[in-house]
Amino acid sequence: MIFKKHLFLLMLMAIVSCNSNVETTYDIVIENARVIDPETNTDEILNVAISGDKIAEISKNKLKGKKIIDGTGKILSPGFIDLHAHGQTNKENEYQAFDGVTTALELEIGIDTLAQYYQARKGKALLNYGASACQLAYRNKAIANSNRVYESIFEELQDSVAEQKLPESKFKDVRNQLRTALNNGAIGIGIPVGYLPNASIEEIADVYAFAGEIKVPVFSHVREGGAIAFQQAISDAVLNKTQLHICHLTSMARKDVDFCLSEIEKAQDLGFPITTELYPYTAGNTEIGSAIFNEGWQERLGCTYEDLQWVETGERLTPETFEKYRKQGGSVIVHMMKESWIDKVISSKISMIASDGGGYSPTGHPRGSGTFSKTIREYVNEKKLISINAAINKMTLMPAKVLETVVPDMKLRGRIQKGCYADLLLFDVNKVKDNATYTNGFVKSSGMDYVIVNGTILIKNGEMQTNTFPGKGIKSEVKSAIL
Repeated sequence: MIFKKHLFLLMLMAIVSCNSNVETTYDIVIENARVIDPETNTDEILNVAISGDKIAEISKNKLKGKKIIDGTGKILSPGFIDLHAHGQTNKENEYQAFDGVTTALELEIGIDTLAQYYQARKGKALLNYGASACQLAYRNKAIANSNRVYESIFEELQDSVAEQKLPESKFKDVRNQLRTALNNGAIGIGIPVGYLPNASIEEIADVYAFAGEIKVPVFSHVREGGAIAFQQAISDAVLNKTQLHICHLTSMARKDVDFCLSEIEKAQDLGFPITTELYPYTAGNTEIGSAIFNEGWQERLGCTYEDLQWVETGERLTPETFEKYRKQGGSVIVHMMKESWIDKVISSKISMIASDGGGYSPTGHPRGSGTFSKTIREYVNEKKLISINAAINKMTLMPAKVLETVVPDMKLRGRIQKGCYADLLLFDVNKVKDNATYTNGFVKSSGMDYVIVNGTILIKNGEMQTNTFPGKGIKSEVKSAIL
């Protein structure tokens, strides 16, 4: 009886031992890639396994997968996170994916109807998507006593009330609309005050105060004025204990770029959560009918009519065509920056990359389809101003960390670590190339062999997969009662 009992135990132990040695088969295994994870400073040849939408294992040992991808000679990095992408449809997403973007967010200006936006894209998006609360739309509605729904940024910027002052009695109305948007998942608050020439210092300070009270970040296109505008934004943020992200530093600072960059560096050294970004181009892009081009624009922007390029035709403007198109409305490329300014900011340890890409237009600004690849081609490979590790950090971890206070989900993006979302890129660093130009604006970048979004292969061997929509909504978890 004792012998049988021992025999049974031995057999049971053998079965358990065999089961424990059964090799796990993962959905996807990427073998022998140079894995770069900016948070852990990992930079070595490893095998990475994916199960479902997460990274399941990272190992030097061989891993078993239903699908094996050979990463030999290539970099495996987190997918790029674009905090400043105005193009929010799958048309723009396709070009963004070829540029290495796996998460494209509209945070500078935001979107008017957040609940409808998130619902409309659910289960139908190529990339991860999300937006901020649109202060511009809400203050326009409050001024006009209107319930108008803005369908696009163009409508918001062209509305004549955007140039009017918001009465102090309406501040509460804007706050309550911001609260509704935040309850619907808005990622912070977009404040494009640079498009609001008559917004009072009290109006903007009140939005910063509100953001500070409920602890959500502000994303701002600051006022015109260079250094003074930066000082005002930083002051509003510091005095209200508000997290602040300043959009496209180079195009707003211009000749004051050294001073403005140093101000943000000082703020960070003092412990204030103030961050910034740039796109790697010497031209901006905006609506010709906006307040940016009110009287005196040549002096403010430091450029002339000849520096304005009409997107629709590619022509450079004259005083006559400027007046014609300003009445008509439309998009214009503004050639107003120096290469040295871009070099300075992109070399800084505090800057991150964001595209400011707009809606699809064959002759539109190239930043909508080439920003991240241009960063690698020109600033890593050619100019050698930053390393590929630094570039990946600026395009993945840094933007993810901007959002972590209100979007806990972002603690699992922008990284290659076990348990993180499988938003991944596989590419040969020497073959990544932006192909878009100022006259041929939306052209797919080349060099991204694989783009994986939430564990699903979106681009395979450089080819977009059809009927594949792995993007997820990125939402804040802020809840704030309407008063």
